[in-house]
Amino acid sequence: MIIAIDYDGTIADTNRQKVRWIRANLGIEVEPWQCNRTDCVPLIGSEAYERMGREIYQRKSSLGAPEVPGALQAVRTLARTAELHVVTARPPRIMDYSREWLREKDLMGCLAGIVSSDGSAKSELCAAIGARVLIDDDIRHLRDVELEGLVRIYLQEGRRDIPECGPGVVFCRSWEGVVRVVGGL
Repeated sequence: MIIAIDYDGTIADTNRQKVRWIRANLGIEVEPWQCNRTDCVPLIGSEAYERMGREIYQRKSSLGAPEVPGALQAVRTLARTAELHVVTARPPRIMDYSREWLREKDLMGCLAGIVSSDGSAKSELCAAIGARVLIDDDIRHLRDVELEGLVRIYLQEGRRDIPECGPGVVFCRSWEGVVRVVGGL
């Protein structure tokens, strides 16, 4: 089985860094699960989101990100029975920081590849690598995907309510839930 996994907000907890940035720079309180592009732009605006990204996705901040709770163990667990690929929306020019973070966390040996979806849809990359599963914290990469057989998992760590995900999308609020879903395939 081939699994595609998003990076920011899914493995590395850049969303908690965004929460702090939004509080410090805009005086707005948000939850970490609201910090993906789709949920955050309506709350803070696209200009502020872009400005925040320029700071959060730089090397120092990237390397300072904690793991999404349970992510490191889950990736190691999934790697025992599946081929894992990180599929990130980060542009290629800042993907090296992701690689460095993954090396520091000793996850590179669990991964078959790391690719950027910048300029294309994640579903296209999933088709190219033959992914059976896509795990992401941003619904825009999961909704309305026409890739037959692709199991789409919407991971929003810590979210209490169950959002409307659209047909064919499985919602999980923890990596433990993701591992359960994948184990049942």
